[in-house]
Amino acid sequence: MSKNCLATHKTLTTHISHLTSHISHLTSHISQLTLHTISWSVIVNRQTCTSGWKKWETFLVHHDISYSLHHTDSIEEARQAITGFYENGSRHFLFVGGDGTIHHAVNILMQLSGHQSSEITFGVLPCGTGNDWVRTFGTTKEKLARNIREVYTAPFNLIKITWPDGRTRYAANMVGGALDAAVVFNLKKASFKIPSWILYPYGLLKTLMKPHQWSGTLKVDHDTYTGDILTIQAGFAKYCGGGMYVLPHAREDSPGLLIMKPKKLMHLLFQLNTIYNGKIARHKEATARHFENIEITHTGVPIPIEADGEFLGTTPVKLSACFDAMKRIV
Repeated sequence: MSKNCLATHKTLTTHISHLTSHISHLTSHISQLTLHTISWSVIVNRQTCTSGWKKWETFLVHHDISYSLHHTDSIEEARQAITGFYENGSRHFLFVGGDGTIHHAVNILMQLSGHQSSEITFGVLPCGTGNDWVRTFGTTKEKLARNIREVYTAPFNLIKITWPDGRTRYAANMVGGALDAAVVFNLKKASFKIPSWILYPYGLLKTLMKPHQWSGTLKVDHDTYTGDILTIQAGFAKYCGGGMYVLPHAREDSPGLLIMKPKKLMHLLFQLNTIYNGKIARHKEATARHFENIEITHTGVPIPIEADGEFLGTTPVKLSACFDAMKRIV
């Protein structure tokens, strides 16, 4: 190669290198610009978060997070607001509320989006009577602000609940059966206001004082469990009932299951602390494991079922791990 050709080749290589660098910077700039121009659809549950919204409003403004806002007073209003945002093209949602808000928002979005649910980014600004989901998946406000601005996400895995008639629901936090669901059912019937910090313990003690007996079969992946059942807990999260640490083995990518056989009432009462310290799985009556699919049938009395603190019905029912259902802000 001649000296002139060699010089031309070096000059061309230098220009290409500079052009590549400029393109890289431009791509990065466009990416950052896109992130900062995302407008979030914010839904506030006014039933559980009235004065609490003010701190989150300050949070969003302080961190220069663009958003459109809608306050709701009922599930139906939430459905209308979410549907409106979704049909107008929004795929980035922030929900201000607790576990009940998350549960209904997840189910509304899954119904709206169908097979395109993975396009949705779901974030939570905790402000409710129950925040068990946040106990597992929450983070500090500083990290939350950065992750919302940068749209830093992880897979949002859910538990899909299916009944023989084709009805389906999704659990974001945890599915409960037998005693746990009976507690939720009894609390829904309470005729007076109970402080949130004592709500579930009150319901648990009240339910334990009444005769109860459930029996059935759980087909868990390739294994089968048959007999009397005290309680069932299944989910990707670790907490339920306002801080009860019942699934310490649950992972973000592998849901945990706890099956508890009946035990004497006095033994239960003396060991209630193990519900909060994660040692419930050490009881001799307990079976703790992971799962992907569960089929629950009853013998005699149907087994009550709840999800995320919402009473849903009774067995027979199937539970399945639904991976990558949506994306969630971490």
